[in-house]
Amino acid sequence: MIITFPNVLLIDESRAKNPIRQVGELGLPREGALATFTHRRLEGFIFQPAVGSEEILIIPKSRQIPEGHVRIIQATIDAAAGAADLSDGFWLRHPLLNGCPGVTDRETEIQKVLESWAGAFSYVQEDPARNFKGLRGPQIGAVHAVHAHWSVSDAPATIVMPTGTGKTETMLSILVSAGCLKLLVVVPTDTLRTQLALKFLTLGILKEPGCAVLQTSAKHPIVCTLQHIPRAVEEVDDIFGRSQVIVTTSNIAGQSDQAVQDRMAKHCPYLFIDEAHHAEAPTWRAFKERFRERKILQFTATPFREDGKPLDGDIIFKYPLKKAQQEGYFKPIRFLPVVEFNLKRADEAIATKAVERLRADADKGHILMARVESVARAKKVFQLYERHPEFNPVQLHTEIKSPRRREAIRRQIITGKSRIVVCVDMLGEGFDLPELKIAAFHDIRKTLAVTLQLAGRFTRARPDLGDATFIANTADVNVQDELRKLYTRDPDWNVILPQLSDRMIGEQLSLQEFLQGFTEFTKDIPLKTVQPATSTVVYKTRCDVWTPENFRAGIPALNACKQVYHTINHAEHTLIIVTARRVALDWTTVESLFSWEWELYVMIWSPEQNLLFINSSANSGEYKVLAQAVAGETATLIKGQDVFRTFAGVNRLRLQNVGLTEQLGRNVRYHGRMGADVGPALTDAQLQHTRKSVLSGSGYEDGEKATVGASCKGRIWSHRRDRVDQLAIWCKKIGAKLLDTTIDLNEVLKGTLAAQIVRGRPTKMPISVDWPEEMYRVPDTQWSVVIGEQEYQLSELSLEIVSPNLNGALRFAIASETERAELELELFDSEEIPNYRFVVRGERRIQVRRRWRAEAENATDFFYNDPPVIWFSDGSALEGNQYVELKTAYPPYDAAKIQAWDWTGVDIQKESQGERKEPDSVQARVIRELRTRDYQMIVDDDSKGEAADIVAIRLVGDAAEPSNIDVEFYHCKYSQEATPGQRIKDLYEVCGQAQKSIFWMSSLEKRTDLFTHLLRREARRQEAGTSSRFEVGDGELLQTIREMSQLCHVSLKIYIVQPGVSKANATHDQLQLMSVTENHLMETYQIGFGVIASE
Repeated sequence: MIITFPNVLLIDESRAKNPIRQVGELGLPREGALATFTHRRLEGFIFQPAVGSEEILIIPKSRQIPEGHVRIIQATIDAAAGAADLSDGFWLRHPLLNGCPGVTDRETEIQKVLESWAGAFSYVQEDPARNFKGLRGPQIGAVHAVHAHWSVSDAPATIVMPTGTGKTETMLSILVSAGCLKLLVVVPTDTLRTQLALKFLTLGILKEPGCAVLQTSAKHPIVCTLQHIPRAVEEVDDIFGRSQVIVTTSNIAGQSDQAVQDRMAKHCPYLFIDEAHHAEAPTWRAFKERFRERKILQFTATPFREDGKPLDGDIIFKYPLKKAQQEGYFKPIRFLPVVEFNLKRADEAIATKAVERLRADADKGHILMARVESVARAKKVFQLYERHPEFNPVQLHTEIKSPRRREAIRRQIITGKSRIVVCVDMLGEGFDLPELKIAAFHDIRKTLAVTLQLAGRFTRARPDLGDATFIANTADVNVQDELRKLYTRDPDWNVILPQLSDRMIGEQLSLQEFLQGFTEFTKDIPLKTVQPATSTVVYKTRCDVWTPENFRAGIPALNACKQVYHTINHAEHTLIIVTARRVALDWTTVESLFSWEWELYVMIWSPEQNLLFINSSANSGEYKVLAQAVAGETATLIKGQDVFRTFAGVNRLRLQNVGLTEQLGRNVRYHGRMGADVGPALTDAQLQHTRKSVLSGSGYEDGEKATVGASCKGRIWSHRRDRVDQLAIWCKKIGAKLLDTTIDLNEVLKGTLAAQIVRGRPTKMPISVDWPEEMYRVPDTQWSVVIGEQEYQLSELSLEIVSPNLNGALRFAIASETERAELELELFDSEEIPNYRFVVRGERRIQVRRRWRAEAENATDFFYNDPPVIWFSDGSALEGNQYVELKTAYPPYDAAKIQAWDWTGVDIQKESQGERKEPDSVQARVIRELRTRDYQMIVDDDSKGEAADIVAIRLVGDAAEPSNIDVEFYHCKYSQEATPGQRIKDLYEVCGQAQKSIFWMSSLEKRTDLFTHLLRREARRQEAGTSSRFEVGDGELLQTIREMSQLCHVSLKIYIVQPGVSKANATHDQLQLMSVTENHLMETYQIGFGVIASE
């Protein structure tokens, strides 16, 4: 029989309900013979080991302990079993326990442990081929890196190792090899605290039989599992004074009183932080500050926190995920996709495939984890797995309040009694179970940091277990851009995950390399945390070299600064300065009371441009003296009208802040406008005798949204914050514009858009209405609209102008194929203040729901806060009561560019081919023409919620690896009459549809979402059992194109199709409307435009 015995504890005590223990001898499995034992009424067993002569008495709980036995265990055992695990038992007698209860001089005991470690550690590498136990290569590398770092620095450091490669044994090795006097280990969860405390207690593999890393004479550390917040410093002294390693959670550490935290730091010269990628609460950050004079190590699988922010502390060791795969520490991943656009059926499809995989892996003992994002989802999904009682499914989440119940469920999973677990997130950090090999993602984690952590949980290597399987629905994925490649039809996670990991870590190392170029800086302000606002004044320089060391001669009132810190990166020509002044308080004259006023300066010199950029957090002054101190007396500020060159290239500029200086003889008057009402400040009459003083606004540059501001005094800014290295890139881009003398200052503000508050609707023809911009910032599946009792996704709905007219009510409809609800925008005065509201016309109830919010919001309230955009025929727009007119008068559209088609056999008053594919419709005629061209996909997207009536897709270059994906939208409209004419009404709606289409180009994510939109709508057609939307190509190809869109450029061109327009007889008004549409597309996202009409 083989019996696993409990550890022999030399110390087993509790302080303030916090256990403190030290192992004297590990309880290892032993083979031997079991015989019955009887003493009076006591019955038990005698175990005689096969090797060694010491017999062990095993008895149940009893008041009597028999004499004459040196080793006695209190435990229950099944004698008929072939093996028994008594690790939860208790040693009543053991030779090592003699005299231990009397030990009170804990400092002496700790010193004995440290002395036993001196010279006891060896860098012995494992050799599985020879069954030789030791450390793994990455563990040895990490330990060496730590010692190298500590030999030159006490700064916080980060060790990056993929989950499953041995971070814990790395910690143990550092503890012993460095002879850490006292160590505090902080983890994110209670479960990981228990697991890690046990590892430190036993020293893990270092003390396993046959491992040559640690000599047998090396003692085990004295370990405290800190489970409760210490109430006073005296309690800290008692607990920490009696322990060598203290393991606790970030919650306990962060919520302790300041005095308690300070005392913890005083006791512990070493702090290890495990799973450091977790987002930091303010209390936890404050706790870490207490240890800034201590040696801090952070261990993580990714150097970015869950909130996307980088970890503080330099990366001193990085073990690449690809190398972990090559060396067998990270097992391969098999990805099984489910393609189900009906989200109500997606859970069942995932569960079915996951259980199929579990049955196929039955001989390997695999365990299936179904991951969801909330308790409500866990309960719903669990019902699907309850259909398979043979696997004894369980669920584990925060609504299971009983710790005993939670632990019982965990034991069921660990022992294999339950082979399916439905949980929120990932069972908690540190759940080390190699049998966990099947992951069913009912809700996908959206960040790379957590995805890497999760992947490592399922890829722990053990020869008998095989590979991991991940299952997810790839039809409609909402994740960060970098993760999209993982959730495609046939992704190779084994290739993609290492690439993503290396790129993420590479970005962090790149920043680290940039920052390492700086000279020494105060530890109180880590450079990695410095994020200045993108703002600068710019000086022309004539120096061959700059002298940043001379900055003290230029800092205003430097003598008043009680603290001054600076650092220089000579290679990047960058100087960072931080100053602090004591400032008196307004509400008292007591001199001992004051506040600190901190100021940041970032100076960047571009020798190629001969420009000096000065950024200051105060954003005040020109800093002339400072500029001349570092760049010479010849440094001159760029100011006046030249600074407004920075607005060059910004299209559709909409100003939120305008200041003009008006020259009236000798008198100068300043006009300032902020917010929406800036139009009056830029009238043509004023511009004839004013100079621009301050301008700021937003628009589009290089096909992306941009903000820019400038003052004639020389300051230039953008509304964002960035890292110092990114600030340098922004500055040099600004510098290129300032040096460009070809920029015509008179043209810079031509076409500027200015919003004004209106009390009545414009007397212009509305041509379209569009959802608020807020609704386009995330995939449309994140939004839904409830009409009556039916809930619809955005892709099932259209916004339409109702009865467009020049001066009547502004009404629009939210319409599906079967439902319709109308709203009206009312403009009115409320106590002489312009206001607006949206009113539902009719009895239908309309609500808007954000997916991440439980409650739907009345559409009238939602649209008041985020008004839809009503577009008019001249390109102007109305959002609520803010009206924006185009200032540029575009020339009419060139009639020669209109494509005149032959419409013989087509009823030009019939727009859609419908599901019956009516051949005499306008849409069918366009599809027939497109079929003759080289498109890989042609999709009929016609119906409510369409992207366009027809979407054509062409792959440019090699079809397998295209250089570009060209997408064309065809917006078709029927003619008002049977023959072509000069009717402007024929163009209103179709031009409005074209203008609304720009949002598909608003981000890289949206461009990929276009193809998801087409796939989703085809799935609905198939579900309804009607004709396919695919005219050329199929779903497989479209999925492939969707995946390609994440790697190559996607361009869009939009055509309007109106056979009711005559090319030969097109009117000025018709051509003007086409021109407005063309320029709207080009000036926003650089989208091409075309017109198809009749002769």
